[in-house]
Order: sequence, then structure tokens, then C-alpha cells
Amino acid sequence: MNKIIFKIEQFPHLSETFILAQIITAIKCGYDVRLLIGELLDFETSKQLDLIKKYEIEEKIIIEDYRIPKNKGIRLLKWFFILVSNFKNIKPIINFHKENTKFSLTWLFQWFYYNQFNEVAIFHVQYGTNSKPLDILKKTGFKPALVVTFHGHDAFFPINGFIPNNGYYNNLFVNGNLITANTPYLADKIIELGCPKELLSIIPVGVDTGFFYPNKEIKMHKTLKLITVGRLDKVKGHHFCIEAVAQLINKGMDVSLTIIGEGSERGNLENLIKQYKLQDKVFMKGRKSQMEVRQELWDHGLYLLPAVALPDGRRETQGLATLEAQACGLPVIAFDSGGVKYTIEDGVSGFVCNEYDIDCMFNKVKLLIEDTEMYAKMSNKAIIFANKNFAQKIIDQKWGGVYSNLCNGKK
Repeated sequence: MNKIIFKIEQFPHLSETFILAQIITAIKCGYDVRLLIGELLDFETSKQLDLIKKYEIEEKIIIEDYRIPKNKGIRLLKWFFILVSNFKNIKPIINFHKENTKFSLTWLFQWFYYNQFNEVAIFHVQYGTNSKPLDILKKTGFKPALVVTFHGHDAFFPINGFIPNNGYYNNLFVNGNLITANTPYLADKIIELGCPKELLSIIPVGVDTGFFYPNKEIKMHKTLKLITVGRLDKVKGHHFCIEAVAQLINKGMDVSLTIIGEGSERGNLENLIKQYKLQDKVFMKGRKSQMEVRQELWDHGLYLLPAVALPDGRRETQGLATLEAQACGLPVIAFDSGGVKYTIEDGVSGFVCNEYDIDCMFNKVKLLIEDTEMYAKMSNKAIIFANKNFAQKIIDQKWGGVYSNLCNGKK
């Protein structure tokens, strides 16, 4: 059985929903899957604990530990022992050292650690920033195919506010076997960084339409219950949702808003709710499990995502929650920010407004309140759109083909 190792910096994490889906895809495709984890976090806090247990993920974990002795003398002795015992591989060892900026005993421990995985079929790295040292190892003869999936922040420099673009991805773009992005927007950003177009594929993050589905007849209720789901971060534009609701209520519209998620913007959003005196109309419910999110979607009628650019120009690269909402029958009204527009069929499964255009969002919500027939049609079209283009089974088939080609020596 071919083995795939997923290299992940932290697990489980806030981004675990789509990363875990990717891992499960490989398992369902019949591969022997392992997770190489830099830092293992508490499983009990995971909102995906049921899936982690179902697919026995915890048993597949390998902690990335180079086992470098803390004592300098012992470290040096072990370094010499590794060097002598691997002298037949002296050429790739020397080449690996040459690729690093300055000499360090660490490089040999690192090379020796990864050498144990040299017969693995595929390394699938999550986030471009996590591709090191595999990008250099590939240059010095490391055998496994290298797949790197970018997710967003890893394509915007300075990454995390401090990593400069001084040829950071040069080795990856030369030595990697496949780079993937979730939307054309993110793909364009990666190409701007120097990635060859022929190395890049666009594979969206899928939605589990077996879990997210409509459980009731689509109809407009007296009060239109709006909802948005996502971390409380400026890039999500939650404050625009609140401002749109304030406008709607001022115009006599019977609406409410539920915000699901946690993050650094909570205090600012709570202050804005108080400022507009919307405490009985806007409800912040914190972070929820997938089961709880689904129930909330079932209890609401329309999804909002007024995502906007951050000061560094970074934008939302796809937006999974918009697809989960549509799969449950909720039309989506969103700003045209980053890759969000690719998750909506404008005018069919929802509406795409220009970035920062609250008036457009207001008018589209008002339109659906007043035109119940349009609302019903759009709800049904949203279900069809999500299932036809983003159902996890469709995405699984795409990845199955990718993995098969790589195992057979094809790109």
C-alpha cells in the first residue's frame, strides 16, 4: 500500500476542518496515511473529535523530533556517529548542507531524520510555510513526491508579519511536484511569487453534503434570520453585517443576525452592537461544533459574508462556510473579496456585491425579504450549486486522480 505523509505544523488546530477533510480523503482513497506533526495540541478541545476517532487519526501521528541532544558534547558525538554510519550518503548530505545559509550541526540531524521516509510515496504539506526542509531535500535526491497546498496567508509577504520574500519559495517552485490552491484568486497570488503555471493546480476545499443538507422545506419566515460563521477577524468583515442589519431595522425590516465564531474582534463587535442598540437583534454565540453550526444554519434563512482586505492586501481565499450554508439551502450575499466569488453563483445561488458596498448588501437582503418566490428559487439553486461543484465526493475524486498520478510518476 502506498504511503502518504501529511506534514502539518500543528494539529488539531482552528484550520483542522479542511485539513482533516484532506487527510480523510487520502484514507478513503486507500492510502496508508501518517501525519507528521510539529506540535501536537489537545485533542479534547477539537471540534472534530468524532471524525478524529472514527478514522483513528491519533494512531497515525508521528511527532517531528530530530532528537538532538541538549548537551553540546553528546550532540557532537552523536553528529559524528550519524555522519560515519551514513558515509555512503555523503554526497546528498554535503549537498543538503550547501543549500543552507550557514553551517549548523542541526542540518545533519534533520537530514538523518527525514531519510527514514525516503521510500514514502508522497509528502503532502499543508501550508507553503511548512514545506521546509522538504524543498531542499528534494533538490538533493529525496525520493517522495512533494505536494504543497497553500491556504492563504502563506502567499502574502511578509508572512506572519516578519518572513521576507528573499527567494523564500524558490526551491519549492523548482523541486516540488505539485502546488495546489483552492481558487483562481489564490492561484494567481502564488504565480506572482514565481510558481510556474504548469506546477499549479486548482482544487477547491469541498463541503460534506452528506452532513450539510436542508432538513426542512425552504420558505421565508416572518423574521428573516441572518447568519455568518467564521473566526472573529477583520478579514471576515463582521462589522459590515452589523451595519447592514442596523440599516435594515431602521427601514422597518424584521431581521436578526447570529454571529458564530471567536477571535480578536469580539470586543469591537460587541461595542458596535451596543452602539447601534442591537442587543436584542444581533447575537454572538461563540465557537460551535460542526453539529451545532449545522443546526444554526437550519434555523436561519440567509448567509452573509462581507469579507474585506486586510492592510497587507490579504483577502479570504475561498470561504468554506458559504458552501456549507448553500448546501443547507441558504442563499449567500457576499462581498467580492479574494476568492469568495468562486463559491457563489451570482444571481442564482446568492448575490456578490462589490467590496465594502453595504448599500448593495442592504438592497439584496431587502429584495429577498420582499420577493419570497425569488428567495425560494435561490434557496433551491444554492443546494444544487453546492452539490454539483463542491461536494466532498467530487473533490475526493480529483485528489484520488492526483495521488494516483504522483504514485505512478506523473504530475
